[in-house]
Amino acid sequence: MKDLPIELVGAVVESVTSTSDLLSLRSVNATCHRLVTPHAFRKINIHNSIQSAQDCQSILASPSLATHVREVIYDPRDHAQFCLLPVGAHDACDELEIADLEVVLTETFCALSGFTNLESVTLNFWPSFRSQDGTEVQEHPFWFTNRQIAVLHAMHYAIKSSSVRSLTLNNVVLISSACYDFVSSVTDSPLHHFSMSVVANSELGAWSGSKALNGPLSSLLPLSNANLKSLNIVFDHTPSADGIEEFIVRHKASLRRLELHACSSYVPSISTPIRRWSTIWKRFEEELESLRKIVMGNVHQGYALLDGASGYIPHLPLPALAGEDEKDYLQFSNHVNLRSALARTCL
Repeated sequence: MKDLPIELVGAVVESVTSTSDLLSLRSVNATCHRLVTPHAFRKINIHNSIQSAQDCQSILASPSLATHVREVIYDPRDHAQFCLLPVGAHDACDELEIADLEVVLTETFCALSGFTNLESVTLNFWPSFRSQDGTEVQEHPFWFTNRQIAVLHAMHYAIKSSSVRSLTLNNVVLISSACYDFVSSVTDSPLHHFSMSVVANSELGAWSGSKALNGPLSSLLPLSNANLKSLNIVFDHTPSADGIEEFIVRHKASLRRLELHACSSYVPSISTPIRRWSTIWKRFEEELESLRKIVMGNVHQGYALLDGASGYIPHLPLPALAGEDEKDYLQFSNHVNLRSALARTCL
């Protein structure tokens, strides 16, 4: 390796994807160290453990390493499944260790602006953490939601002075809107892309007797800004006075890409007129003149009816209404695709 041409070493570095392999390659000699460092530290994974968060702090403390970081991913897991265990099925937790984990995660995410070239942050929330003895510990709902709020609060603190342009939140369990008042403090959002997926209400029922349903998703939406070009929402479960539809329309001048998966139009009672998806699609077609891409998930947008005992439950419209919703969505989608094609031909 020491005698290889620098071009060949560079090609080898480009082809290696494993972080551990990159770090081994980095230690071979000074040339490898110089070539590998930007690749090895471009993406930082912060696993859900005290040690991993402290490792990230060590990188933050080294300007020569921190300058290379472009992406941070919190708690990435291969082939992970979100599993909310029933009450009483959680592991016995060391509350002091959980508190220490919250503290070190808060410190780490508050300091992310130290990655001066950071572009993208992904926060994954899984209901377990890695203890200091290496054991995977299933969390009680109280500690899990506390940790979510701590990480989200710290991230919103950091984003005010960071270069982050993309923020993705996965597996969020939404509680009271009052717990997310820190979102409103980011008055000049730098985000170009925002993505959020919420845990399905159907998974929450057996998980916590004190909280069976998600709160409104709108409480975590960023404040309106002229930079937002891409929006992805997965499972919008609960209505709010200022919901997803209005948020989308407020960004009609900047929004280029819109992705919706399993969102619902909410029906307070059977006697209440339905806010039809066909009406929503027609409004989007008329107002979202800058949109260039619309993506729908395999689960189509539907309706949810408020049930006194179960909260919002799926509400099936008449087949004729479903057909009209589909027709108007296709018309909206075709309109967006045509506009996108025309824009490309004008380049």
